[in-house]
Amino acid sequence: MKGNVLGDIRAEHDSKMLESSFWETSDYKSLLESNDRSIVVGRRGTGKSALVHMLAKHWSNKPKTKVITISPEEEQIIGLRDTFELFGDKYLHIKAGTKMAWRYGLYMEVIADLSTHYKLQKNINITRISHHIQPWNSTRQSISSKIRKKLKEVIKIDQTPQSRIADLSETLELDLIEEVLFEALEKSGVQYVVFADKLDEGYSPDDLGVAIVDGFIQTAIDVKSRSKDLVCAFAFVRDNIYRSISKLDPDFTRNIEGQTLRLHWDEYNLFNLVCNRIRIAFNCDIENNTRVWNQFSANELKGKEGFRTALKLTLYRPRDILVLLNDAFLRANSQQRKEIVLEDIDATAKTISSNRLNDLHKEYESIFAALEEFTKSFTGSQPELSIADAIKKVEVVLALDRLDKEKLQDIFLFDNGIQVLQRLYSVGFLGIYNEQSASFVFCHDGKEPDREFLSNSRLLIHPCYWLALGTQQSELKLDEAEEIHDEYDIEVSSASVEQRNQRIGALLQELTEIPEGQAGAVEFEAWCLKAVKVVFAGTLCNVEIHPNKNGLQQRDIVGTNLGETKFWKRVTQDYQTRQIIFEVKNYKELTASDYRQVNSYLCNDYGKIAFILTRDFNNNLSKDKELNWAKELFHDHKKLVIKLSAKFLEKHLRKSRSPQKHDALDKELNNLIDTYSRQYLITKFR
Repeated sequence: MKGNVLGDIRAEHDSKMLESSFWETSDYKSLLESNDRSIVVGRRGTGKSALVHMLAKHWSNKPKTKVITISPEEEQIIGLRDTFELFGDKYLHIKAGTKMAWRYGLYMEVIADLSTHYKLQKNINITRISHHIQPWNSTRQSISSKIRKKLKEVIKIDQTPQSRIADLSETLELDLIEEVLFEALEKSGVQYVVFADKLDEGYSPDDLGVAIVDGFIQTAIDVKSRSKDLVCAFAFVRDNIYRSISKLDPDFTRNIEGQTLRLHWDEYNLFNLVCNRIRIAFNCDIENNTRVWNQFSANELKGKEGFRTALKLTLYRPRDILVLLNDAFLRANSQQRKEIVLEDIDATAKTISSNRLNDLHKEYESIFAALEEFTKSFTGSQPELSIADAIKKVEVVLALDRLDKEKLQDIFLFDNGIQVLQRLYSVGFLGIYNEQSASFVFCHDGKEPDREFLSNSRLLIHPCYWLALGTQQSELKLDEAEEIHDEYDIEVSSASVEQRNQRIGALLQELTEIPEGQAGAVEFEAWCLKAVKVVFAGTLCNVEIHPNKNGLQQRDIVGTNLGETKFWKRVTQDYQTRQIIFEVKNYKELTASDYRQVNSYLCNDYGKIAFILTRDFNNNLSKDKELNWAKELFHDHKKLVIKLSAKFLEKHLRKSRSPQKHDALDKELNNLIDTYSRQYLITKFR
């Protein structure tokens, strides 16, 4: 048995199964019967590409009808971005420019097809637009690549974005091309149907990315009306992009909303889709779908109620149920059974859920290193939680200090539990209930939530992770599934990287606002605590401020040396220090009493080495003063006090923006001790 017995979940990779088992939904029939809905919207896995394939096949068989399918690749859309940036940074400006560019490209694709048809080419006045046709037909590149090339030729770099937009229609000779094209189509009596799929390839969730898709959607709508149905274009758009357009485009309600068909799947349609595929996959000639299902299921899975049991483990989309049943049949086959049983479904669903959770962790490990720790904190919980309950769970993780360096740095950058929940929302792990839409909304663009997380907000763990986490509810009803607006396929957005950088940037900015001296002493102390936690994450644990508040000796910041790196092992072995002291001084020039104060702290577990954090610009000791005091402590008391500047902490905070593993900090500290031993103190301490 092949791995995907019910067919590949990607329609374009299994056209044979798709064509032989296609279930004609009411959405499909609506598109056949009328072309007044140019925009088809659906989430991932709802069969958009399958519809494109089958609709294109249907129209290709109609007389006097020609079909063009546009399916850009990721790199082609990415390539368009730098060109469309020439229209400025305002959404409406970008949309206006992209709309004209797409219209030119769509017209030229139709003209190119007409001009190469042995019968129809005589109807087109090639002479008038030959200077457009020849360059367009000279390459086999995609429409997006040709548009990019054309715009680079005609756009004047020395113009303002507004002037480029104003001149573009005339520069591209859109009116002339439109006139020649429509005249040729009327003479030919031919209708062109254009299908645009995969407009999300290379999509970025910023104004430019949304405007590129919006421009095509507007083009599809406009071309149909301008050509009086001689050219009908359909754009198949992912739900998350469509919702972004609805937010950014002020003309959305007037121009787009009424042109939209939203794909909908229910139990009836999914059951018939599955049975059609089973019939083809197993060469079954039974006509009744319930009997088909019963033929290849057993025990609790028999009948529509049994199918419903399997369906509750999905998000009620074709892709979900096909993935689940493909794996279930594969498991049954490995045990020499042709019927699937509930154990196959449960095991498969748990595996799929675990794989998705692992994928989430892997995809974000470089920019949200502590994600796995935070998701684990929800193990065994109710899938729906209040803000207070969710905060309690993540605060357990926020209190940890014995994890990998990268994870701890991530944890220490959070100020509170709300920030963690917002981050979990931004990667699609948690959804928040939207009263206006009466649905749980999951992040679809990787950005911070555009609404507040209030004390009465309702949160939901994404259902695709329920089984992996062993939540107290593992099944989803249809009405619950329809309350979920999301994109569960994992995408790393640059916004996720920006969130980490913003938190580090805020910490760096905070330092610039702290005055030196007594006025800012408390603030600087608090800043140093957070900076030390982040910079020394994974090497120091249990970092506290004033750990012995009632004692005679008030050490500012103390952390436990884990001895995990070469430098900290050296500190343990050479200086017998387990508890590391950071004395905080909110000024540049240290005094003799500062050094003597630290000396008084160094005993027992505090060993023979400590650090003074100052507002100085570097770690160098000033000649005569600081140098003499450091020498005095070393030679008279065999203790080493190292000065660290705030600039030193700043530098390593910046490096933590890219949390790749590196030992730059360890090397610098080792070199600093060597400098003390070889230059400042003359002789090594033994």
